[in-house]
Amino acid sequence: MFRNVLCLALGLIVGMQLTELWDYWTLTGEEYESTAIAADTAAPIHTALARASLADWLYHETRVLCLVLTMPAHHKTKAAKVMSTWGARCNKLIFMSSQDDDVLGAVNLNVSESRDNLYAKMRAGFAYAYEHHVEDYDWFLKADDDTYVVMENLRLFLYPFDPEAPVFFGHRFRTSYPHGYMSGGAGYVLSRDALRRLNLFALNNTKFCPLNTNAEDRQIGYCLLNVGVAAGDSRDERGRERFLPLHPRHLMPQIQKGTWLDTYSYFKPNLSDCCSDSAISFHYTKMHEYDRYEFFLYHLRVHGLPEKLSVLPARLTYKQMEEKIDFWNQQISDKTTPLD
Repeated sequence: MFRNVLCLALGLIVGMQLTELWDYWTLTGEEYESTAIAADTAAPIHTALARASLADWLYHETRVLCLVLTMPAHHKTKAAKVMSTWGARCNKLIFMSSQDDDVLGAVNLNVSESRDNLYAKMRAGFAYAYEHHVEDYDWFLKADDDTYVVMENLRLFLYPFDPEAPVFFGHRFRTSYPHGYMSGGAGYVLSRDALRRLNLFALNNTKFCPLNTNAEDRQIGYCLLNVGVAAGDSRDERGRERFLPLHPRHLMPQIQKGTWLDTYSYFKPNLSDCCSDSAISFHYTKMHEYDRYEFFLYHLRVHGLPEKLSVLPARLTYKQMEEKIDFWNQQISDKTTPLD
């Protein structure tokens, strides 16, 4: 008798847990948002999602493939640090190198290591991502092996946008063509459609995407814009940058007027308040700084402060996305700055 009662109780417990797990995996973005709002008002919530983090849910909802430029000399140093810190939060992490490394997940792109070859290497990297993974992921992030990326903030920023829209995001710089381009050091992210257009219409067309030894970020930006990919605005509602091409020590307490960053940034920098509180990336990360970022972002807690629950932004409709792209395409700088 006791055994039967015990089995029945265990069956009920297992059944309840499986039901909650199903709720977690089938919850829509709108349902998550309403759940988050309810949690913020302290309403009782009895779902597995209430105990899961928004970051966990977004990991499956906004899938990001990370492409990190590196070289064999950095496999056991910088690349290994990326792999053990922020890179572990990518849906898939690929290191673009000139030597295969099964442990690291590095791919030999058959491009010799040279600063003059970074553009050729990046072309090969995007071609590899397109050939093997274009339908498996929503967004394709390019970063250097001295870039640190807060993947949770990246996914939350990208969530409203349709990956089938032709757009890419990053820290926008001025150059000799009016739309500008995205800083390679800060990292830039292509939608699935942007990657598709780059490979189908640009990389095989020297008019749209010329072969040269110029800076890879500028050249990839030129190729994308020639095939109708919009340069999106990734700043927050206060005009503060999310993708940052420098380390925080060079940005805080404020950006110095007249520096190269002040000169080349596409949008006039907020000199006194440089960085969004939902910042996505920092460049020029030294070896010991990867672990510092990890500690301050993921382990340190300030007790006694009210906790704020992040709420998903609304997803844009097709018409809203079209209007956004039209607006971004009209954001033409009144000043061009040659960087060749």
